[in-house]
Amino acid sequence: MLARHRVDARLRVVDEHIVSEVEHRLDPLVATFGDAPEWHNKPGGQVMKGHEEIRDFYAALFEGFPDFSLDIHAKHVADEAVIVEGELSGTHHGEWLGIAPTGRRVRVPFCAVFTFTDDDRLRSETAYYDFMTFLTQMGAITPPT
Repeated sequence: MLARHRVDARLRVVDEHIVSEVEHRLDPLVATFGDAPEWHNKPGGQVMKGHEEIRDFYAALFEGFPDFSLDIHAKHVADEAVIVEGELSGTHHGEWLGIAPTGRRVRVPFCAVFTFTDDDRLRSETAYYDFMTFLTQMGAITPPT
């Protein structure tokens, strides 16, 4: 079982990460990651490696969705990870992933798994969400009827 002070340190860095993401503060957001970080976008099959790629990913997300936000429903602590459940939301007011702004609002459930370095910084974040629902709400695709 992980010592209480390690659990507390990990929850603090996850909270710092979430607050920085909601406030669109790129430097503090990227600073929550330790050495050789990775960000895994499971629905898109992308893996961003290193602080610069992660920063570029978030910068593009915040440009595409200037009101991007997270609504956190639950956090679960395991020895090797912290799992966060919630909803992500925002309005597509800027180009994102090559998709011109649609002005449409999205609100999609997500689950994120955070792993940690030996000094309790983020080693990785792996995000799971329904990309089809995201693109449909965004107005980028029309699902078959």
